Order: sequence, then structure tokens, then C-alpha cells
Amino acid sequence: MKTLKIKYLFGVLLLAGFVAGCGDDFFSHPPTGSIVQDTFYQTPEDLAMATGSLYNITWYDYNDKAATKLGDAGGGVVRHTIPFYWFRADAAEPRLNETWRSLYIVVNQANNHINNIQEQTPNTVDEAVKNHRIAEARFMRGVAYLKLAANWENVPIITRTSDLIEDPLVYPNRMEDVFRYVLNDFEFAAEHLVLDDATGRVTSWSAKSYLALTHLTMASYMSNGGNLVQEHLNSALRYAEDVIQNGPYQLMDNYADLFKRENNNNSESIFALQWVHGSGYWGAQNSKQAYYAAIPALTGVGDGWGGGTGISKWAYELLGGTSTDDARRKPTYMVRGDHYPELRTAFGGYTHETSILNMKKYIVGRPEDNDGQVGFMSTDINTYMLRLGEIYLIAAEAILGNNQSTTDARALEYFNMVRQRAGVAPKTELDFMTILEERVRELTMEGRFWYDLLRIYHRDSQMAIDLVDMQERHMRYYWNGDLNDYELVQDGTPISVTPESFRLAIPEAELTTNPRLREAPVPFDFN
Repeated sequence: MKTLKIKYLFGVLLLAGFVAGCGDDFFSHPPTGSIVQDTFYQTPEDLAMATGSLYNITWYDYNDKAATKLGDAGGGVVRHTIPFYWFRADAAEPRLNETWRSLYIVVNQANNHINNIQEQTPNTVDEAVKNHRIAEARFMRGVAYLKLAANWENVPIITRTSDLIEDPLVYPNRMEDVFRYVLNDFEFAAEHLVLDDATGRVTSWSAKSYLALTHLTMASYMSNGGNLVQEHLNSALRYAEDVIQNGPYQLMDNYADLFKRENNNNSESIFALQWVHGSGYWGAQNSKQAYYAAIPALTGVGDGWGGGTGISKWAYELLGGTSTDDARRKPTYMVRGDHYPELRTAFGGYTHETSILNMKKYIVGRPEDNDGQVGFMSTDINTYMLRLGEIYLIAAEAILGNNQSTTDARALEYFNMVRQRAGVAPKTELDFMTILEERVRELTMEGRFWYDLLRIYHRDSQMAIDLVDMQERHMRYYWNGDLNDYELVQDGTPISVTPESFRLAIPEAELTTNPRLREAPVPFDFN
């Protein structure tokens, strides 16, 4: 594991100049760093070292705040007084700009590697090796473009970042072309990635897993407000079942163990960001704990700013409130009286005493709790981008498809695998809301539910509106000392959403520097 982290760090060092060149507006200032590309991409070891940065520093801005504030707060499962939870994010919202920018940083770095490997690597390097590392970069580009298409639909497809220096004014491409581009990247990755790479690296199974997720997403986005597209449902199921039945993954026995740093790259992890603590390079580390920890004493390093961030009413109720009957509840959020022996170990553990239902996932504690691998805004715990528990739920949802409900044996088997691990009773019949609610229980604080809302919106906008109404985002549970219990109180006014509420604005900084983003999308030339 130490060797792996060193390889990722070398990638960070190599790409530091590129990433540092990325300003607030990607399209007006593409990075042109002086990396030694003419002399570097010469050996298989060079290629592996170069692509290592695609697992951490390029994703830092996305992981730092954007994934939680858009993916979880926007989805209504993490509650905070921020624009996304209240559907108030406009084009000037910094986190919106951060999301756009960070995803295009990933695209940019992936393109640099793809083009440099194709143009600079000598013929003495085996073609399969070159295709393997190109596939690794294309996988990362596919993940970024999948999120860009899901959030903004029509976005520019960039294949060579250097072209933007001469002409930074580019038109958005059609959503259907962006999704096709994503599929092409993942299909190439599935073909050319190996089945078993170094620990933490993506493999052909990772690409197949993302093909399942992409097809499930497209089943909604291409439905034009009607039935899900059966062709995409079939493909989603085919890839998901291949991963489930033939892949190397297994569910961890204990859900809480998923979020311990000593279990990085466990048997359930399909694609995870690989963070490094103490590298000396900003952005190589995982900063989530700084924003999640309820009090500074939890981290002991001067951060711990999550006192006002808590679980939403909706997620609280779905996970059983204060009960621990569902094994996912306590590792996801803290209720008053919860004791965590792995935190503040020098003080006999940590017992939660605040009035807020604060976060637990990705909180690993103080330096002395983690062999010193914690610092200010820095841990080395992986961030899950996709894991096996979600693949089971994707398979079940693909089988349900356009049916109102299903008792299909395979769907129930896959669905109940995650429930069995959580220690809760199996279901004997599934409908869409049952699967959706299970995704909340399983994946809260993993940046997922905003994208579920968008899938619902593209299938049936009124269903998405009704779901947000049902979430009652203006209500929250708060500790009442007089009652010695949590009390449901109103905190804010009820929000009113329309179909337009689910359409994110293109960041103002991008519109200013590239006004063509306001124009109608154009077809992408795949030739």
C-alpha cells in the first residue's frame, strides 16, 4: 500500500504545474505547464506514474465541497443553509463554478495524458501497455463527462486542451452526443484496461460498472418524459450482472468498516479516489473530515467545521431515526448519546452531545487515532466514487424498469444483498420508490442523490417535484432537552420547485469568458 501511495504522489508531482495553471474559468485559461512531455512518456513505468495523478489532485475541487453540496445537499439528504439544499443556486454560486471547473480539470488532465501517450511514447513500449494507460485516462474522462452531462446536459466536448489556446470560444455539444462520448470512453476502457491492476487502480470491471451506471442514467435522460428506454435498461442490467457474477468484488461484512481508512481499497471498492496525507502538495489529500466533523476536538488539528451540517429529516426517517436496527445508521450520522470508540481514543472514545444530527461518514478522527495520518484539512481515507452495493441496486432497478412493481427473483436477490448486510428484513416485492429509498439508506453522504433526482426529473418532472415536496426540506429534527428527545421543528419556509428548478445554470465565469455557451448545442463530429 505504501508503494501505491508513492506512485500516486509521483503523479501529483508530475502534474502539479498543470493543475496549478487551471484558473476559475477553464475555457479562457487552459493550463499550459512546462511538463517534460517530450522526454517523460518513454517507459511503461512513466505511463503508470503519469496517470497516477488522475486518482487524487485532479479531483480535489470536486471532492472538497462540490460533491457534498450538490450531490447530497442538492439531493435533500444532507441539510445545511446552502443554496443547493434550497434550490437557490444561480450562475454566480461559487460551488457551482467549482463543480464545472473541477470536472473540466479532470477532462483536461485525461486529454493531456491520452495525447501525450499517443504522440510521445516510443514504439518500444508495447501497444497493449499504451492502450492500457490511455484507457485509464479515458475512464476518468468518462466519469467527468457523465457528471457534466447529468448536471448541464449540453456541454462542450474537448478532446485537445491546447486547441483552446487559439480558440477558447467553443459551442456546447448536444446531450445525446456527450452521453455517446461517455459510452465510447467506457467501452474503450472496458476493452483495454486489465482485469487486475495494482491496488486502487481502475480495471476493466470498473469500466463495466460505469457502463451499467451510464446506461441506467441514459434510460431516463433519453426517455423524453415517458417510459424508460428499454435498450438502455437491458444494457445496464447486462453490465451490472457481469460485474456481480464474474467480477472480483464482495460486500464488506460490516457496513461501518467501509469508512475506516485502514480499509481503503477493500473488496467492495470499484472506483475510489486515492488520497495521500502529508505529501506537501495541496490537493493530494482528502479534506472531507474538516467540513463534516461536528467539533474541532474530533480532529484535533484546528478544523472540524461541521457543527451546522446534519442529516435531513427525510434521510433521518428512512434510516430509522435514533434506532440502530439498520447497521447503516450510526456509521452515517450521529445522534445524541452515540459512542464511537475509534474517535478520540486517547480520551476513551467520543460520545456525541450536540443538538444537531451531525455527519459520521468520512470522519476518521485525530492524528493519534490514525497513526499520525491526519492533519489540518487532510486525511488519506479514500472517497468512493462507485462500489458494489450500488451495483446491486442498479441491477434491481434495471430489472424493475417500467413495471409498477416486481417480484422477480433476481431483482429481490440483488436488492436484499444490501439489506442483509445492514441487518434489516428482506423485501418480497419492489417498486421504484422502494429502490430509491434504499439508495438513500445505502449511499447518503456519497454524493449520489442529486443525480437520482435528475434521473427522476428527466423521466417524469412532476414525480421529481412531488419527491422534493415529500422531503419537507423546511423541517428538521433538533434535540429538545426538555423532552429528552429529538423534536421535529420548522426551520425555514416550504420551498416551491418547478421543472426549471432541476436545470443548473452554467457558471457565470464561464459565460463571461465564453458567451457561445449560451448558444444552441451543436452536433459533435465523431470522425
